[in-house]
Amino acid sequence: MLSPADFAARWGTTDEPLVRFPKKAVGRLALPEEDKEFLVRAGLPADAAPYLGFEAPAKGELPTVADEWQQPDEFRRYRVLGSTGSGDPIAIDENGRGEVVCLDHENGFARALLNSSVRQLAASLLAYRKMVQDAVAQNGEDAFLDGNIPQGARRELERELRQIDAAALKPGCFWGEELKSLQV
Repeated sequence: MLSPADFAARWGTTDEPLVRFPKKAVGRLALPEEDKEFLVRAGLPADAAPYLGFEAPAKGELPTVADEWQQPDEFRRYRVLGSTGSGDPIAIDENGRGEVVCLDHENGFARALLNSSVRQLAASLLAYRKMVQDAVAQNGEDAFLDGNIPQGARRELERELRQIDAAALKPGCFWGEELKSLQV
């Protein structure tokens, strides 16, 4: 599994900076210790393809979706890490063994698995970034924005994502839906 140091080294300093989460923000969460350590030591990128953003709280614990979005108590299990480009919260599901999910705010906050763990999310972001870089190298600067993704790059992304977290490729899950959108 990807270590905090490996992720930070592979992400590098040329792209978006990594946002590290204070110990206080994650210390009491129902989350595997390895994922807590990952968020504290490496963090997640401020911005990453495909249009994902991550933000650490200025103080205190990660906020709940219930508090941030004025939702019923059943949404207290979701701790906000960031959001998608559509404004959907990206959250840790404390009742789901630390799964990272997206909650569709236009569809009653319907839950979709993003990744089974924070570390698998980080590895998936690296794989997606590589696909974008390959598309740009082969088809020009606007290749990703224009949807001009080489078939080989798409296949390689799918292979890597399946190896990282096969559950996240199932129908209705974030990466499965993202792969479908790349084939349009």
